[in-house]
Order: sequence, then C-alpha cells, then structure tokens
Amino acid sequence: MLTQAVMALKTIVDVYHRYSIREGELDCLNFNDFKTLLTENNPKYMEKLFKETDLNKDKDLTFEEFTIVLANVADDAHRIIHKDDRCTPDKD
Repeated sequence: MLTQAVMALKTIVDVYHRYSIREGELDCLNFNDFKTLLTENNPKYMEKLFKETDLNKDKDLTFEEFTIVLANVADDAHRIIHKDDRCTPDKD
C-alpha cells in the first residue's frame, strides 16, 4: 500500500508527464506545454514561473526545473492559506 506522500509524489510525476509529451523532447516541458499545464490548472503564474525556472534558458523545463515550479506554487499556496505569512521569514 502506498503512503499518502508517495501517492502525492506519483501524482506530480504523472501531471508532468501528461504535459511534457505534447511537443518537443519527451521528458521536457517547452513553453507551450507549460502554458497548457498552467492554463488548465492555474494561469496566474505562467510566464513569470517559466522564466524563473528555466535555469539554463533553453526554453524547456526539465523535471528538475519543474520541481522548482511546484515548490514556488506550494509556497504561495501555503502563504495564501495562512493569510499573514506567519510561517516564513521572507516576504517575497
């Protein structure tokens, strides 16, 4: 039986692969793949996050770069839930 944490991680990988197979390299998200993923799931962050997380500026997100997107989105969601940023020292 898979734990809840393992199931959550599997879901993240599955979502990445659902969008990374649409165009370009099979295991990379290009901007169009990323745009589709965020438009369907959360359009607010799209262009800013892509630019911030495409570390090598090749216009594709590897899975490693995609995990940065997840961390940023999770951090933003955590801050929104708490409304007062009480869990974090930074204010970005």
